[in-house]
Amino acid sequence: MQNIIKVISTEFLKSKKTFAWWLVILGAGFMPAFVSFVFLSKWKHLVPQQGHNPWEDFTEMSSKGLGFLYMPFFVVLLTCLFLNIEHKNNTWKHVFTLPVSKNYVYFSKLTALLLFIIMFYILYIPIWIGCGFMVGLIKPELQLTTYVPDYLLLLSICFHSFIASLGIVAIHFWLSLRFKNMIIPIGIAVLCGIIWVALYQGRSEQINYFPYSYNYSTVNPPNWITLKMFGVFPQHELFSILYFIIFSILSHRYFMRSFKG
Repeated sequence: MQNIIKVISTEFLKSKKTFAWWLVILGAGFMPAFVSFVFLSKWKHLVPQQGHNPWEDFTEMSSKGLGFLYMPFFVVLLTCLFLNIEHKNNTWKHVFTLPVSKNYVYFSKLTALLLFIIMFYILYIPIWIGCGFMVGLIKPELQLTTYVPDYLLLLSICFHSFIASLGIVAIHFWLSLRFKNMIIPIGIAVLCGIIWVALYQGRSEQINYFPYSYNYSTVNPPNWITLKMFGVFPQHELFSILYFIIFSILSHRYFMRSFKG
């Protein structure tokens, strides 16, 4: 256990001077800042009716923007950047000479990546709340300071968004091990992003099996598909967990048997 903690700590130290940290920080602030700009520029059209909580509109616009293309590509880019640290510096062979097993190296990499994504949500929540209240102070007509956001809904959206992201985390973790050039996994993500938009526009039921659509399906479930719930999880989030398990096994097997750095 101590070895795992040490290796994870090392991963954080190695990424400290890379763009991965900035991506998490700037990424967490991008969507709240963008939605704030929309509210400030279009405020006359967004003045709530009597008794309507304006935070519902702020939440809906933020969550849909987060889930549409932004969150999937953020996850893909972060995963590529995270593994590119070793590829870029050609330090994999040095890593393998350390007195820790390849198992420790693999699981520390994957765990550290997941912690980075969790950090994104930890930063996103207070920034989102702060931006909402700032907009309310600048434009009192929007009544954002009169009402309070639904904090439980916000936490629920972030939790389910994280679960919905697990599939593409594992897929691109595997791809980033297989390809040293990070342009290839990013190119695959762009292609898959185009495919999921086409599936959505075509109202295809196959969208339920396509992991790049899961973030948006979480915040805006397709109305042409019967939503199947399994406890607190919709079907597509269980598929995301399944994708995560399958591709984590594939990437672990490749890392242990074939990967030489």
